[in-house]
Amino acid sequence: MKRRVSPLAILGAFILVVLSHSLQVYSQDSGNSPKANEVLPNFKDVNYGSHPKELINFWQFDSDQPVGVLLQIHGGGWMGGKKDEVLRPYQMKAGYHIASISYPLVNEGARQPAMLNSALRAVQFLRFKAKEWKIDPDRIVATGGSAGGCSSLLIALHDDIADPQSADPVERFSSRIAGAQVAGAQTTMNPFVIKAMIGEKTFGNPMPYQPFGAETAEEMMNNWGKYKELALLCSPITHLSKDDPPLHLFYNVNREFPTTRSSNGIHSPIFGEIMLKACRKIGVECHLQYWEKDRAKPKVSRQDFLKILLIRQG
Repeated sequence: MKRRVSPLAILGAFILVVLSHSLQVYSQDSGNSPKANEVLPNFKDVNYGSHPKELINFWQFDSDQPVGVLLQIHGGGWMGGKKDEVLRPYQMKAGYHIASISYPLVNEGARQPAMLNSALRAVQFLRFKAKEWKIDPDRIVATGGSAGGCSSLLIALHDDIADPQSADPVERFSSRIAGAQVAGAQTTMNPFVIKAMIGEKTFGNPMPYQPFGAETAEEMMNNWGKYKELALLCSPITHLSKDDPPLHLFYNVNREFPTTRSSNGIHSPIFGEIMLKACRKIGVECHLQYWEKDRAKPKVSRQDFLKILLIRQG
C-alpha cells in the first residue's frame, strides 16, 4: 500500500528549500557587505550623463537642511583609475555630502575633452539633484589628486556652460563651483612650458600627450598646430579669470628642476607655482602647500579650506 504524503509535510519541505536558498544568497552577499569601518553610498552608480562610465556615487550627510557637497574626481592620468566605492565613517562626520564620479578613460578609448565635459556635467547633475539630495547648490567644491586635481581645477576656472534653453534639464544648471582643493595637480598641458619649467623627464608619464591623441610628447610638439587648441582647452590656467573661486594646491613630492623622474615631474609643485603666480597677478585667492617642511606654509590649511567653503557659518 502506498503511503500518502500529508500537505503539512509538503509545505515543510518547501519552506526548507526556500530557507536553504535564502541562506546561500545571504552567504554570497555577505562577502560584499561593508566592513565595520566602511560606509556604502546612499545612491550608487547613478547615471549623470549618457556615457556608460558617467556614474556617480553619493554619500548623504544626515541633515534636515541642505548642505555642501565635496565632489571627488579620481586620478590616473585620465588613462585609468576608478571612483570611490566606500568611505570611512569619519568622512561622514565632516558636515557635508560627498560624491565620487567615474568618467571616460583613455585606456578605454576616450580622448579629451571627454574627461573635461564629464567633470563639468557632474557639477550640473549635482545641482539638478539639489532638492532631492539636500544639496546647497552654492557650496559645491571639487577635489582630486593628479589628473583628478587637474579636472577639479578645470571646472573651478572654466566659464559656466549652463544652457537655460536646453532640452536636457541637467544642461540648464550652472557648472560653476565654490572652489577646488587638489593634490599633485597639473595646471598646464602645454608641453613647451612643461619641458622648459619642469623638465623633459616629465614626459615619461603619458598624461601630457596621449589624452589628446599624440603617441609621444615629441609628436605633439612637432605638430603643435594640430594639438594646441585641445591641449590649451584642457589646461586649467587657460581659463583663469579674476572672477574665479579660491584654490588650494598641495604637492607631495619635492621641488626639483629639472625633474629627475616622471613621477616627480607630473606632480611637480612647479605646476602650483605657475598657478599661484597667475592668480596673484589678477587677485584670485590661491594657496600653495609644499611637501618640504622648511618651505612657507599657506595661511589656510587644506582642512580649514574645505570647512570655509562647504559648511555654512553661523
